[in-house]
Amino acid sequence: MFLKFAYCVSRAFRTATSPESLAFVLSFLDRRHRLTPQRLFTALSAGVRGVLPVVAVCAAAGIITATTTKTGLGAQLASLLVRGAQAITSNPTAVLALTVVLAAIALAVLGLAVPVTASFIIGWVIIGPALLALGVSAPAAAMFVFYYSVLSEVTPPTALAAVAASAITGGRVIPTMMQTWKYTLPAFLVPFAFVLTDNGEGLLGLRSFFDMVWTGAVGALAVAALAVVTGGWMIRRAGWPERVLCVPAAALLLYLSPVTIAVGAGLLAVAAAVNLLMVRRRPAESSDQPPHDIPDTAGTS
Repeated sequence: MFLKFAYCVSRAFRTATSPESLAFVLSFLDRRHRLTPQRLFTALSAGVRGVLPVVAVCAAAGIITATTTKTGLGAQLASLLVRGAQAITSNPTAVLALTVVLAAIALAVLGLAVPVTASFIIGWVIIGPALLALGVSAPAAAMFVFYYSVLSEVTPPTALAAVAASAITGGRVIPTMMQTWKYTLPAFLVPFAFVLTDNGEGLLGLRSFFDMVWTGAVGALAVAALAVVTGGWMIRRAGWPERVLCVPAAALLLYLSPVTIAVGAGLLAVAAAVNLLMVRRRPAESSDQPPHDIPDTAGTS
């Protein structure tokens, strides 16, 4: 009885101090915005109408997830991914890499039609078992699926986050969408570091402090190399030689193996040297001038 009483008191206290309760009380400080019964009813009805699409999508995601789980379809699709990679090569590392590429494509396509939460739930049921079967740890596999579920919000042709941003800022929809995708392209390769090697767990905070530091530093260097490729800017404006060198440099750095890190860092250093050499040969340019290939997103949609 005492436990029940303590639970009721604790629940009542949390309810009384919740943000909604505080907002309701504070609204009476302003006569123009007091939550009268009529305004409260209007706000609640608007909230219910606004949440209906989310409820419908989440319900559909629950039906899809239950169907794939109960019928074994999720396991079959996961096995199909692995068999598709094994049909190309028998090397375990290459099989894992190809499976990850196929999983990334599947998650990007899946995220075009459903929100992030539903995409993660469905993706975990279908993609998760494939990664777990290849020896990827559960936290790394879950973060891989979640990462690509979030990135689906900036993936053309829907890119809902970019569309919302263009509506708010008054920019053109398609240029804003493509520019957003261009800026986020480095992020599309970062999840590969989570699952390709065990060292990727350092990026997730699952290793020692030293491992988290060096994996974070190498990961930041890889993202910087990818930014050179997509942004066209290094120490000065980067030409095609530097951008081409940064592609394998970033891929090798993201593998988070000592040998690949050394080779990737070497390629990145060569790209930096080429960039400095080309700058000396080209006419002097302003260091704060943006690259020419960045389109203007101003204007009206």
